[in-house]
Amino acid sequence: MPYVLLVMGAAIGLFGLYKFFVSANPKQIRAFLLAAVFFIISIALLFMAVTGRLPAAIALALAIWPIALAWWKAQHNPLKAKSVRPAQMTRGEALKILGLTDTATAEDIEEAYKRLIVKVHPDQQGSDWMATKLNEARDLLQK
Repeated sequence: MPYVLLVMGAAIGLFGLYKFFVSANPKQIRAFLLAAVFFIISIALLFMAVTGRLPAAIALALAIWPIALAWWKAQHNPLKAKSVRPAQMTRGEALKILGLTDTATAEDIEEAYKRLIVKVHPDQQGSDWMATKLNEARDLLQK
């Protein structure tokens, strides 16, 4: 009977984790995983201390300390580079990138996009940057 309860509890827990991971954004998942790692390490240290392995627990804590300190400093560094998103593309820039005029129709936009993306797609040894610009231009013009 205890094994059945253990299996049922594990199944419910795994289902809950599955639902969380499906609906969570990457930031929430990262926070959850960091909390889980901290919790597991804390429980392991506590277990080692309670079972008489205090020197091993201290050694483990000292081994983890530099890693945790480096991570903490990296997360809380005020000089950490912030990714700066360049200014939004204008309609004129989008038309220029696709080689179109102001009177371009939706079909013209799609045809120009397809013609150019074949040339600059990363799978064809093209540029990621240029493919991104083409995608951004097409998306802007199709709004």
